[in-house]
Amino acid sequence: MLPGLSPLDSLPAKFVNPRLDSAVFSLAFDQVYGSAVQPLRLDVLPLQQPLDARTVYNSTTAVATGNPLVSNFTAVLNRDNIVQLPASNSPDVISVASPQRTIRIPLLKSSSAAPLVNSVFAAMTSNSAFNQSTLDGLWKGVLLRPSESHVGNVISIPRASTRTVNVVTFYFRTGTEGKKRTYSIYLANIVPLSGSFTDGRYFTQLTTDLAGSPLAGLTPQNSLPSSATNGLTYVQEGVGLSTRLEFEGLEALRDKPTLVINRAELLIPVRQLSNGLFPYPSSLYLYEVNQDNQILTRLNGASTVDRLVQQEEPVKLPNGSLILPSSTGVGYPASVSIPFGQNPTQFYSVGITQYLQALLQNRFNAGEVSPSGLLLSPALRNGEGLLLPQQSGAVANLNLNRAQLDANNIRLRVYYSKLQ
Repeated sequence: MLPGLSPLDSLPAKFVNPRLDSAVFSLAFDQVYGSAVQPLRLDVLPLQQPLDARTVYNSTTAVATGNPLVSNFTAVLNRDNIVQLPASNSPDVISVASPQRTIRIPLLKSSSAAPLVNSVFAAMTSNSAFNQSTLDGLWKGVLLRPSESHVGNVISIPRASTRTVNVVTFYFRTGTEGKKRTYSIYLANIVPLSGSFTDGRYFTQLTTDLAGSPLAGLTPQNSLPSSATNGLTYVQEGVGLSTRLEFEGLEALRDKPTLVINRAELLIPVRQLSNGLFPYPSSLYLYEVNQDNQILTRLNGASTVDRLVQQEEPVKLPNGSLILPSSTGVGYPASVSIPFGQNPTQFYSVGITQYLQALLQNRFNAGEVSPSGLLLSPALRNGEGLLLPQQSGAVANLNLNRAQLDANNIRLRVYYSKLQ
């Protein structure tokens, strides 16, 4: 993550005789994957170079770091705050426990971090023109990672556009009266001169080790049959784990112009009570792929976008009018979701009536090939061509939500009639 700065009017150089008391790295989290009872142990390392706005970073990118500033820090994840709330129809207040979703790392207590913290504060104290360039010369950014021997849980760190969530705060005193003040460095959320916070530079790196597991032979081009995983298949965000679907038994319905699909519904059962460590994804999406699991594309004006099964329901536009998405169009991918009211969760479902009609009669756009299968994925991999704001916003959200699916009982229900 690349740091940004507080407004200049709180800079220590603006005050008389500033003295540093402490520096605290506050790290917010909104989800624990694994046990919240077990503390998280993490390291904080300095970057040797700032993140480059023109460089593409991914799971194979190597980023140079210095020696750890903080090693093996123990972060309690199940601590509560007690807050006072007004009682209904009464002047009294009641005490309520609210989960404390913030990790606070005191940097000056680490002998490895203290020299860097002191040098940054010294620059803040001596330079009234202290700015981002000055900070970059001292502190290029930070890398956060679980400690080497840590297992059992990880956390999800949010980035909000309206508030800061990850910040290094310098607490200091000024003047003879010792008035307490603060100055902050924001990480992956840059404070503007006015308005809301904006995103800074950051990237998340996740790697998987499938050795010794039933998924050991899995590669992007080569799927594994569900029989290799005891009749189960998986989808998981963050690590690119998807499920390939191939329809069987449709040959009797193919290329028959007098056949009309009245309704087609895909039912995908989940393994019961398998979400103890990883929540179920809120939505899944269907990508059209070739035999090598490569996602097919189509043109959208001058852009090339992924081919996804489109939703069948009319979409209400901002001007109030309705539009019915095309089965061979773009912009409104169908959301494979859990029907309301299931407790516990039993299955995902989605209607694909128009899509199946186009597939059976090979009614794709000119120059487009018929897919050999569909890739069931919990992630929209990019925002190109997406027209629904809630789906465009979901592209940037990274998590580890996962579903174990009962592959042996995935069903495509087709209701059809023949024209006379």
